[in-house]
Formats: sequence, structure tokens, C-alpha cells
Amino acid sequence: MAQDHPTITPLPGAPALEDAPEDAETPQGRIGYGRWGRFSPLVLGALLLLVVAGIWWTQRESGSETPRLRAVGQPAPDVSLRLLDGDRLSLADLRGNVVVLNFWASWCAPCRTEMPELQAFWDEARQQGEKTVVVGVGVRTDVDAKARAFVAEGGFTYPIGRDNDTDQPGLGPIETAFGIPEAYPATVVIRPDGVIDRYQLGPVTGELLRQMVDQARQDGG
Repeated sequence: MAQDHPTITPLPGAPALEDAPEDAETPQGRIGYGRWGRFSPLVLGALLLLVVAGIWWTQRESGSETPRLRAVGQPAPDVSLRLLDGDRLSLADLRGNVVVLNFWASWCAPCRTEMPELQAFWDEARQQGEKTVVVGVGVRTDVDAKARAFVAEGGFTYPIGRDNDTDQPGLGPIETAFGIPEAYPATVVIRPDGVIDRYQLGPVTGELLRQMVDQARQDGG
């Protein structure tokens, strides 16, 4: 004798069973479910590692790795800068002076605020016969005409040049030698013995310049 099937009475407010959409997602169709679900986190992790490794390898092959600052306490690289007037200035020729090497760009708003401070400091140092030299290094990514116009409009008279003395792509040779990141302004203070005393990433004031220069002179003996 056939048995009667029990009658299922839905709870009040619950949708009828036949109302469920035919294409409703089943657990087997989701990540982490189904026959291969337990492998999903491992697969995703492996894919992520492959992507990261690919980016690293591409940067390594193209030479576009993030610059690393040359260590404080190490000799400054022996670089030379072609000044805007055509003369060449070498760091080796400045031994015996505290050197304030400042990286700037005409499109850099903090640089525009900072450079008058550098000019005032340079004027004061010269008036007092102080053995301190301020050098402005215009970054290679700037536009030459705009960089020169900015210097002329500002009336800056301390040694200033452009870091574009290379045919290779990328950053300028001086910026690369010091490992300056692409964040401006950036300042390197070099002791009288040619050793890097400190870096300042961000704008400087006359007061901070005085502190850094005096410390570098003291550290350089």
C-alpha cells in the first residue's frame, strides 16, 4: 500500500518552495565550496605571489627600482653639475666647505617657498665669510625653459644647474648617485671632509639650515 507523503506547511511569511529562482546560486558555485573549494585560498595566494614577483622582475629588468638614499656617514659621490651659465661645478672642488645640495623643480610648490630661504642663507654666509656653499640641482624631469625662467624671476644667485647631463632614460645622474626619491624638495648636507652628514626630505627654513650646517661642521671636525 502506497504511503501518503507528509504535507509541508510553510511558516507564515516564508516564500513557497516553488517560488525559488531556478538560477539561484548554489554553494558549489562559490569560492571555497564544492569539490575543489578547499584549494581556493591556496590558488589565490599563489596567483598573488606570481603577480608580485612579475612586477618585481619587471622593475628589476627595467632598472626602475625605488631609489635608496646613500648612507649617512659615507663619502658623497664625486659628481659634477653643469650650471645654468654653462660652467661646471664639482663636489670635489668644494672640499673644506659645508655643502648644502638642494634638489628642486619649478613645478614644485614647496620648492618655490624654500628657495628664497636658501638665497637668504647663501647671502648671509658670504657676507660673514663662512665656508658654506649652497648648490641648487634642478631635477631632470623639469622643463628647461620653465626652470630657467623660475630662477631668473626669483633672482637666485647661488650656484644652480640642471641634473640632465646624461643620455640615459630616467632620473638625472646626481639624483641617482645620492638615491634621492622622486619627492621634492630634498636637501643633502655634506661635511667639509666630503662625508654625507644628513638628508632633509621636505622644505627647509633659514633656522633649520643654520642648525644643519653648524652640526655638519661640528661632525666634520
